[in-house]
Amino acid sequence: MYLYNLTLQPASSISTAILGHFSGTKAQEIVVARNQKLELWQANTTTGKLSVEHSEDMFCRIRSLASFRVTGGSKDYIVMGADTGAACLMEYDVKDRRFKVVQYHEFGRTGLRRLVAGQYVATDPKGRAFMIGAVERSKLVYVVTRDSEARLVFGSPLEASKAHSICFDIVGVDVGYENPVFAALESVYDDDNDDGDENAQKKQVVYYELDLGLNHVVRKWSAAVPDTANRLIALPGGDDGPSGVLVCSEGAIEYYSPVVTSTEGLRVAIPRRTEQGEDRPVMIVTHAVHRMKNAFFILAQGETGDLYKVIVEYSEETATQLGITYFDSIPPASCLRILRAGFLFAASADSGSHRLFQFENLGLEAEPVNQQMLSLRELSSLILVDEVEGLCPILRSQVLNLAEEDTPQVYALCGRAAQSALRIVRHGLEVSELAVSELPGTPQAVWAVRRQGDFDDLIVVGFRDATLVLGVADDVTEVTDSGLLATEPTLALGVCDAGGIVQATPRVLRRVHADGRAAEWQPPRGLGITHAALNSRQAVVALGERAVVFELDTMGELRERAESLDAGTDIVCVGLPAVPQGRRGASFVAVGCADSTVRVFALGAGGEPELAAMQAVADAPESVALVQTPLGLMLFVGLRSGLLVRARVDEVTGELSDPRTRFLGARAVRLRPVTVRGGAGVVALSTQPWLCHVHQGRLRTIPLSYDALDDACAFVSPQSPEGMVSVAAGTLRIISVDRLDAEFNHASIPLSLTPRELLLHPESRHFAIIETEHGGASMPDKQSPEQFGLVRQGAGQWASALRIVNP
Repeated sequence: MYLYNLTLQPASSISTAILGHFSGTKAQEIVVARNQKLELWQANTTTGKLSVEHSEDMFCRIRSLASFRVTGGSKDYIVMGADTGAACLMEYDVKDRRFKVVQYHEFGRTGLRRLVAGQYVATDPKGRAFMIGAVERSKLVYVVTRDSEARLVFGSPLEASKAHSICFDIVGVDVGYENPVFAALESVYDDDNDDGDENAQKKQVVYYELDLGLNHVVRKWSAAVPDTANRLIALPGGDDGPSGVLVCSEGAIEYYSPVVTSTEGLRVAIPRRTEQGEDRPVMIVTHAVHRMKNAFFILAQGETGDLYKVIVEYSEETATQLGITYFDSIPPASCLRILRAGFLFAASADSGSHRLFQFENLGLEAEPVNQQMLSLRELSSLILVDEVEGLCPILRSQVLNLAEEDTPQVYALCGRAAQSALRIVRHGLEVSELAVSELPGTPQAVWAVRRQGDFDDLIVVGFRDATLVLGVADDVTEVTDSGLLATEPTLALGVCDAGGIVQATPRVLRRVHADGRAAEWQPPRGLGITHAALNSRQAVVALGERAVVFELDTMGELRERAESLDAGTDIVCVGLPAVPQGRRGASFVAVGCADSTVRVFALGAGGEPELAAMQAVADAPESVALVQTPLGLMLFVGLRSGLLVRARVDEVTGELSDPRTRFLGARAVRLRPVTVRGGAGVVALSTQPWLCHVHQGRLRTIPLSYDALDDACAFVSPQSPEGMVSVAAGTLRIISVDRLDAEFNHASIPLSLTPRELLLHPESRHFAIIETEHGGASMPDKQSPEQFGLVRQGAGQWASALRIVNP
């Protein structure tokens, strides 16, 4: 069942995240839970950028996630705990680009209930079973097998519940191929002691063993732990580690395992900051375990954001000694995940931004082990490579148009403590400006040319009566020996598959070969070329009501077709799609006509081009583009009234279907094809630039938060493989859109304390912001509050500030 829903801006906080190969490829991916949405993220190991590959609304509140891989499999599945009162096993379907439910089993009522499982999910490291638990009493174990068609299935759950017990955490214990074992951190709150266990009234770590032969779950072992214990860390077993669990409590980490009779020597104190004092022990809030061949690496984060490297020395099947060192300091995270490519992903639930760090090293060797106090320092083991900004939590907001733009802006107070900020939110994709150069005169058009190699090396700028050719290397310099006509305006420009550059001017269609030779075609006497369109193997030039078609022959020469295209009325724009792979040319050409129609002609193998479809539009067309998108061949029409019309083109007959219209601005819409995520898209230029492309399986049109552009085209460079070169206001600009998954972009003004209220002074247009923090004080001048947070004072003490901001 598919339900229609419309969300302008989904929740930006991430409650939990998991790693795995969910697409079945070698690339490691991240699945994150954002309230009701489940998203698939990828980290580009070359650029270090995070991107959202797929986002889907689960229509439930996601409480927990775990990755699951069966023995011998190459693909990871997702086990989800939610408020639906059911266990859900899912996979990511690459073909349909959606999360697909493999099996779904209901066991309780819907809602966030303490007795209904879903708060915790843990999987067996060998992929044989998983446990789903509730805050109180309920724990269910599902055995996962394959049916006769090799599909994953699980049967009825096996209960491992214990009455009058509160669960704080559940993990899967690595015991190799013995019976699966799950560890739970529990506390019994009832006074009755039915089983006679002297530790039953205390908080304890309990092992639950799934007997695969008898198909039932038993309490295998338990041990008392400190009353402040809050988190379990499962250690690798077999050849990679000692197995067992680490129990995190206030100020200490201890090792527990059934083979250890005493924890003496297996307890380590967590280093504290000097300003914390002895009365404020550190509590671990999240961790990450990274498995390597015959080794493992543990990072744990305290509530202040400090990262600790936990060292476990072991012999055979048990740990022999624990150690802990200060690693680095980052803002507090809700979830840490270590990627094999050498990155650390830190998700945030309440500080707004999610960060991707790259490891420089695995800890400084000079850092002392088991030191009681630590000295803060700048990042030395991690480098911040990417940051995904969020708005969580929004404390106050106002919708105003202080910048006097086409659309108003949202001014929001976000974050808390040192991670807070005043964010100016605009609808549109964020644009990065890579370079700006002044141009002589007023440019009207621009093209990028790649003569050889993998990157564009020429930029051609068209003026009203001239053409300027620029060479792109370390610097941008004028080129005078390109062979292009510089004394005439250029209507269209392209690179030929057989070599050379094709230039269309009002007087001539000119092809400049790689060796410098030039071949020209001139229109009949009394006629001039009014419009033109080119691809790598074809050219179409408009001569009033007619258009002449050129194609590459077997000798690599551009030959004029015997029969021209007759539109029956003046042609005002031409669109020619790129040549599909394995084809000799495009099958269709689109022309916009002065009678407010758009006609699609089938080129065929020879003969006169035949009219395949005609579409009436609301105004005279300004530009037209045929683009082969991942969803099929699409027709885009920009009108002089500022409307954008798009329609689907049948790739066999050329018929048009599903026309859509959208108003982009008061200026005539100019269209240019670009490359987006390896696929074709269109940039539409009006009073604001817009990008039309396929995003997560849907064709969307979204504005770019940038100045109005006169023209733009795709530009490939080492710095930006999918950038654009544009002209605007007498300047040449190279820009790029790095993040396509954020429909809103943010401009941030950092604050020092948690903001509480903002007021606008109408005359000066300045904001007055009040900030307060309970028990908070500023860090010393040499330390960054954004990285280390604030110094916490005692209860009843406040830090306050009144700030005047010019947005």
